[in-house]
Amino acid sequence: MSSHPYYPRHLILTDYEPNQRSMLYLLMVVGGLLGSIALGSWYAASRKNRPGALYFVWFMICGLLHCCFESYWLWHHTDITSRTDLFAELWKEYAHGDSRYLTSDPLVITLETITVFVWGPLCFLSAWAWWQNWASHLLYQLVASVGHLFSCSLYFILDFPDFANCDPHAFYFWIYFVAFNAPWILVPGTVIFRNGRRILLSLDPHTSTTKKNH
Repeated sequence: MSSHPYYPRHLILTDYEPNQRSMLYLLMVVGGLLGSIALGSWYAASRKNRPGALYFVWFMICGLLHCCFESYWLWHHTDITSRTDLFAELWKEYAHGDSRYLTSDPLVITLETITVFVWGPLCFLSAWAWWQNWASHLLYQLVASVGHLFSCSLYFILDFPDFANCDPHAFYFWIYFVAFNAPWILVPGTVIFRNGRRILLSLDPHTSTTKKNH
């Protein structure tokens, strides 16, 4: 019989140490950290008094998650089941929705490596470019969003259709696996549409001529 609560039940996790912190505590930590980052970023961006402040907040959150939280997993994925520090327990709690994060799954390692070393820095560049009011922020945001959309879609698709790595309880499937990852499908979709449209309009000679005449 398995000595851990994860799925599939035949999963072998060497040196597994149960979490010492409760689920409620860990979720409150996540909510508090993300809320603080969002509020701080929003306060700073709102002082710029120009469109795109919410996207600045989004890319700051993404950059910090990718380069801090996910880089922790990338560094410790081989022994995360035996660790008891806060970040390890956050990952072990999330693993109820996807146990691949406890088994050094090759796909997850590949996606997280790209995320940490490419998408993370690009998110910070996107936020910085917006902050500096560079026109290139549209392109940086677009490329980062295409990367997010591709990575997250692949992440979902390769666990479809049985979702064997997720606890079958509805809470873990719909909240941990779906809801926690859905923003990286929905927000990039809006960024791609918005920024793609603005870039195409800027390249349209008729639009450019109209603006000059006015």
